[in-house]
Amino acid sequence: MPAKTNDRILPLRVKIGYPLSGVGSTLQMLIQMYFLLTFYVSFLGISGTAAGLIIMIARIWDFINDPIMGMIVEKVKKPEKCLFIMRCALVPIAIFMVLVFCAPNLSYNMKIVWALVTFICFGMSQTAYSISSYALQPRLTSNKVERSKLNVFSQVFSVILNALVPAVTMPLVSWLAGYGQTTAFAKVAAIYAVVYIITGLVGTFLCRGYDNDVEEDAAAQKGKSPSFGEMMKALAENKAALSILLIQVIKMLFSSIAGSVMLYFCTYNLGNADAMSLASSIGTFGGLLPMLFLVPLYKKVGNSGTGLLGCIVAIGTYLVMLISGVPSVTFYVVCYVIGSIGTTLVSAVMTQNLMDSIDYGEWKTGHKNTGVIMSAFGIGTKIGLAFGSSIAGFVLGALHFDPNAATQPASVLKAFFHISITGQMFVFVAIFLLLLVIRRIEKKLPQMRQEVLERKAAQA
Repeated sequence: MPAKTNDRILPLRVKIGYPLSGVGSTLQMLIQMYFLLTFYVSFLGISGTAAGLIIMIARIWDFINDPIMGMIVEKVKKPEKCLFIMRCALVPIAIFMVLVFCAPNLSYNMKIVWALVTFICFGMSQTAYSISSYALQPRLTSNKVERSKLNVFSQVFSVILNALVPAVTMPLVSWLAGYGQTTAFAKVAAIYAVVYIITGLVGTFLCRGYDNDVEEDAAAQKGKSPSFGEMMKALAENKAALSILLIQVIKMLFSSIAGSVMLYFCTYNLGNADAMSLASSIGTFGGLLPMLFLVPLYKKVGNSGTGLLGCIVAIGTYLVMLISGVPSVTFYVVCYVIGSIGTTLVSAVMTQNLMDSIDYGEWKTGHKNTGVIMSAFGIGTKIGLAFGSSIAGFVLGALHFDPNAATQPASVLKAFFHISITGQMFVFVAIFLLLLVIRRIEKKLPQMRQEVLERKAAQA
């Protein structure tokens, strides 16, 4: 049985259960990032500009309700509240995931309405799940080493999904198109929805008994939890959390732009549409390699130091690709694998640093505000996805891109190259600078935690 404190060793079932519960969230994010724009333009039959506007409007609403959901999680008094909310959200998520990728036989304007309504509803149901999941992670344990180990398990799942989903989705769509072209994407979405429900139920079941925070839950039961205004103020004043939010905005903004055109870049710039699946599949090994060293790296150079090292690897890889011009598919795949090492190191520290920012916030305000602070990750992700996919749609529209053309003009090829290579390099330059800010705070965390303990002892 878990001890009556959050500084505890997690059993293997929790270390497997938590990342398993996040499989569906990662899966839905990847199919949106890589294939939603393609589906809207090539299958639903709406323009890139209209698709971009739909995604932007839905995502703007989405990142507005993220902190609201975080506040709701903070205020809920039900035992194991995060796991309860996650289970309740599974069925609506599955339903709307399928509906988003349906292509009904409607007029052009009604197709736009259909896409907007289904995507907004999908986003709202997903928010309930993801914000609760983010809030659950720091509640599982406050032990820094255990958090690092849990993050390694999460990253292994994430790396595999990041390789698997881009690699298998379009081949699966092509195969299912033989049983109905317009319903192919919906059938794939239905398969992914089933995976979401199964992994969500099994993952939350394995985490049972560990969704608790003694201090937070006791304060909530006594009615001492902060007000909505205090929670938002605490988030606004938390420099560490805001830095992570900004990093996530930048990372997801340019990742979603690049992801939206990756298939087109491989098809037209490299001359091989299968290069996307090949790079994603082989890239799994590059992404898994850092998993062997994550915990030692955390202990040696800290969370931010690990991220800085990842930035250096990623920047160097994209610089080589920029200078060389990516002369072949083989060269692209090799660089993709090396770059995935850096990308994994950066991604691995995001939630680690965000959980540290809870301690920084408690030192600064006297309240942990776990749900709201952890919502910063979701807010950043959705802002990036909102404008990233939208910008990609606008670019395709501005370039008068024809997805049915056998070849593309030089202006289109140049745009695909700079979106896929140059833009990604500058992303990691920006992340490097922001991680330097976080590193300054991280170095002061032991002293801050000691001061928090002294305050609590004085109040006892």
